[in-house]
Amino acid sequence: MHKRHALRSMLWAASSLALVGGCSPEPELSDAEALPLVTQEQGERAYDPGPGWNLAWQDDFTGNSLNSANWTVLTSNFDPVTNNCNFGTGELEFPRAQNVTVAGGKLILTAQRTADAPFDSRCAGYGPRSYYSGRIHSKGKVERRYGKLVASIKVPSGYGMWPAFWTLGANISNVGWPRSGEIDILEWHSNDASWMKSAAHWFANGAQQSWGTGANRGYSIADGFHTYEVEWTANRMIFRLDGEIRGNEFAHNEAAFQQNHYILLNLALGGNWYGHPHPDAIGLPWGQTKTMEVEWVRWYQPGSTPPPASLTNASFENGMTGWATWSPNGTEAADFSETYNGGRTGAYHLTHWTNGTPFEVWTYQPVPGLASGTYKVRAWVRKSGGFDLSRLQAKTCGECAPVFTNLGNHGDWTMVETPPISVTGGYLELGFHTRATSGNSANFIHMDDVELIRL
Repeated sequence: MHKRHALRSMLWAASSLALVGGCSPEPELSDAEALPLVTQEQGERAYDPGPGWNLAWQDDFTGNSLNSANWTVLTSNFDPVTNNCNFGTGELEFPRAQNVTVAGGKLILTAQRTADAPFDSRCAGYGPRSYYSGRIHSKGKVERRYGKLVASIKVPSGYGMWPAFWTLGANISNVGWPRSGEIDILEWHSNDASWMKSAAHWFANGAQQSWGTGANRGYSIADGFHTYEVEWTANRMIFRLDGEIRGNEFAHNEAAFQQNHYILLNLALGGNWYGHPHPDAIGLPWGQTKTMEVEWVRWYQPGSTPPPASLTNASFENGMTGWATWSPNGTEAADFSETYNGGRTGAYHLTHWTNGTPFEVWTYQPVPGLASGTYKVRAWVRKSGGFDLSRLQAKTCGECAPVFTNLGNHGDWTMVETPPISVTGGYLELGFHTRATSGNSANFIHMDDVELIRL
């Protein structure tokens, strides 16, 4: 949804459309007659990727906070990754952290009217924004190429709502847009409420190029959960609504779509797709909210789904069996299996904690006999308080540098995972490394249900 100028509410042809640059004003769009809502699933929507697909990454938005290992929350109408104001489309919202929440197994992006007149000082020439909303991206955290990228999303109804699920090329900070490439999996416009709009944008022949399509559910897709996906290969993209309704197929060989992309989820308001409407025209009155809700996001790669590698006592139900402890200062007792506050699945979990004294421990399991390949470690964590170091990590030898994910604070059990690590010598050490140079008995880390997954 970055810098769209002419792809609005029509159904786009499957052939490429060269768009004229610049942000010339567009006529304000009137709200179309509302399509009737029919009964729609409100629980988690079933999804089957079909045979031959391996689930390579997912976020199910468990717990009560966003997984910072996967996502960054934008807190300004200036985007430091794309280096633009109002996201290149003249949107009316000011993203902030308070409008991004996780609850009830869902990511919730909330839009609301504000009289605070917020704006980033780098965007002073554009004037203040009229709404708060939510916007997250996975730049530098989850970046992949090709595969099947899909999410279960409920978009809000109302004129001016512009919810989006999309990707940008991971090199955008270096080459800019549209050379980075953009894949719009879902965009929704109130004038075409039954349609999932999809598009691709890139640079060729000295200018921005765009292609677009859509999938029509036959009734309004707002206010109910649906699945939105792109199947992306080196030479084609197929967009699907609810796994069954296809848009036109996009045949391509563009360099922008042969590289890693990162994910964006946001709830925009107004902007050039709606003809730059006045804030008062948006269908979101004072004192009310609109929400875009996401049950899960999944990225599949071709291939069968391998089972997790076998770990010993992965849920710590048998004490510390199978786990070793290293400490540089004799504080090995800071790691232990316990039942306090319960485990995620069983009764026990691993804890790193002392009664107010400094400590450092590396609780790890050596895993020999692994087939050569790429792996990642996944675990579930609850954490409170500040630590100098708190990581889920893996390394291929005792002296090797680890791959790791820093653990944020999570009041509820939250899934975290390491970046991928290449194993060529058949051996891996994996586990949790914590250091606290000043003790505080209120600080703790609970860990459970460790998995080693071959990608």
